[in-house]
Amino acid sequence: MIETDSNFEQLNSLMTFLLKKDIYKNRIIEACPNCNGKKYIRYGAYKGIQRYKCKECSKTFSNSTNSLWSYSKKNSPKWIQFIELVIERKSLRFCAEKLEISLVTAFYWRHKVLNGLNFDSIPEKLTNNVFISKKLIPENFKGSRNIMTDKRHNIWVIAAKSSNDSMIAKPISKIHWNLNSFNKKIYYLIDKKAYITTYCDRYLSAVAAKHNKKREYQVFDDKRIKTFPNILNLWLKKYHGVATKYLENYLSLFILFIINRKIDSISISNQLITGNRYIRTNEIGLTLE
Repeated sequence: MIETDSNFEQLNSLMTFLLKKDIYKNRIIEACPNCNGKKYIRYGAYKGIQRYKCKECSKTFSNSTNSLWSYSKKNSPKWIQFIELVIERKSLRFCAEKLEISLVTAFYWRHKVLNGLNFDSIPEKLTNNVFISKKLIPENFKGSRNIMTDKRHNIWVIAAKSSNDSMIAKPISKIHWNLNSFNKKIYYLIDKKAYITTYCDRYLSAVAAKHNKKREYQVFDDKRIKTFPNILNLWLKKYHGVATKYLENYLSLFILFIINRKIDSISISNQLITGNRYIRTNEIGLTLE
């Protein structure tokens, strides 16, 4: 008797298996995700994905452990489709209807993706000519309950970009300029021999004057950083407001757009699963509060 598959359910299942197996095949495991031990052995495979057993804690793990969609019951193609929709900046409601997932699931998936991108948004170094600008964004409590204040303080967002298109953008402080926070989040990336050009801020100008001293470079304007406040303002409007506790993760996606980097859902998916990008739903936003 010939079994038919008119709805392609078996084909889709096979494609999901092959895709997931291929994606995780080249993932590098540096240590046990449970105890961080370096000694582990191969321990069979499950659904084509290599498993390991740690010699130090005796727990098992696999090439998929702590990846972006660890423990997710949804298939890989659906995740990749969702990542594409995140890149296209579609609304959560659109994503939920398109992929037939709940609105709550779409919310957490978006923040899992953004959190994963945040790991890779920090450049190794900012060299040569470095351009810095700021944007003050009113504090946003979108999605929060039991708000105890009517005040909306300004959040200082600093963007720094080198002439070779390496860039970082981070919220560094609330209400007032904070030099220590700036040093920890931005300045430590700037090469000592770099020349800093700043726009429209006396605090940043003071940092540049102290850093540059006798350094002489042929300096050009960087239009993307010079107009950074306006560009970021227009970009955020698409989301109808971004909660302050999630702002840093949204900035990691913003960087990909402002530097015009070619991105697609497949390459982003591969990028997100190569490291430990997993975050539990109850941890989303906690590190930013």
